[in-house]
Parts: sequence; structure tokens; C-alpha cells
Amino acid sequence: MKKTLLSAAAVVALSALPAAAATQTGNLNVTTTIQVSCQAPSPSGTLRLPFESDNALDSQWVSSTLVTVTITCYGNPTVNHVTFDNGTHRSNVASAEDEVRYMLRSGAQSPTAEDYLGYKLYATDSPHATAGDMGSAQDLIDTTATGNANRLTFSEDYNGTFKVNGRIFESTSRTGAFGDPTDAASGGAVPGGTYNDTVVMTVDYN
Repeated sequence: MKKTLLSAAAVVALSALPAAAATQTGNLNVTTTIQVSCQAPSPSGTLRLPFESDNALDSQWVSSTLVTVTITCYGNPTVNHVTFDNGTHRSNVASAEDEVRYMLRSGAQSPTAEDYLGYKLYATDSPHATAGDMGSAQDLIDTTATGNANRLTFSEDYNGTFKVNGRIFESTSRTGAFGDPTDAASGGAVPGGTYNDTVVMTVDYN
């Protein structure tokens, strides 16, 4: 009888042991997307070109005040270049010169050739550039529509800004008051008034 009771107690103790735990694994995937974008080029102001009526149009001064253009980007893209279009009025000028854009005199009704005034643009991404550094030795933005003529390509250490300036320029003859018909381009023959143009800048990035 005593042996039977011990065996029953042993059975009860063994059945009270817990079953072994089981495990399974699952993966949690985590991701984010950083959008790459650049805002439109933003100039610090209007490019104001000097004019001296005593000088020929192909001997005008380069602007002493450079306009700084800022390109703000997000997602750290590579900014390749900025393209300049031909301006608003060049297509309306008969026999427009290469590398020359044109401003139109404000208030001109049924404009003639004398109401347009040619100019050139220059640009550089050098952060320390001054007016004396600009001109044809720098990146000339022209209107020949060949290759990369209307582009300013940025260097590897581009810091998000570039500088633009320009000067009044024409090499064709002008006649009229105070203008010498034999002059290549007489500043005195330019009608008085305010001249304006708008150039669209487009940034390329990836």
C-alpha cells in the first residue's frame, strides 16, 4: 500500500512541469524618402546697366554692381547648370546680333529698331568675383543657340549662388540726333527713356 501511494505522488509532480516555450520571428521594414528639389533661381535685385551717351555702344561700361542669384535646394542634389533664355524682345529685332539681347524702351508705340537697345550678360559662380573680373573672360551667356552657349555650368564646389552682370552693347550703326552715321554705334543716337527686358533662368539638377 505504501509503494502505491509514492508512485501516485510521483506522477502528480511530473505532470505539473510546464511545456517548453516556442518562438517565431517577423521583420519590421523601416524606410524614408527624401525628395530632391530646387527652387527657382532668385536674384537679389534688378541688374541695372550703366549708359554713357558720349561712348559708342560697343564701348559701354560693365555694370559695377553685380546681381547675386541664389538657388536653394533640398535633398542635397547635384546642381548641373542654369540656362538663360534670350529675353523677351530679342525675337522682335530684325538682324539681331549674336550674343546680344535687347531691351525695349518703355512706352514705345509700334516699336521701331531705334526703340530697342542691345546688351550682353556675363555670369560666374566664383564667390569672390567683382565687376572687374567679369566680361568676356568669364562665362559669356550668348544667344547663338549652339552647344552650351546659354548655360552657366557650375564647378564642383558650387555654394548655391552665382553672380551676373552685363553692359549695353551694339555694334550696328545708329543714326539720329547727336548720332554720327559713320559711327559703328553712336550712344548719342539712342532715344531717351527707360529700357527693360526679362530673362528667364532655369536650373538643371539631379
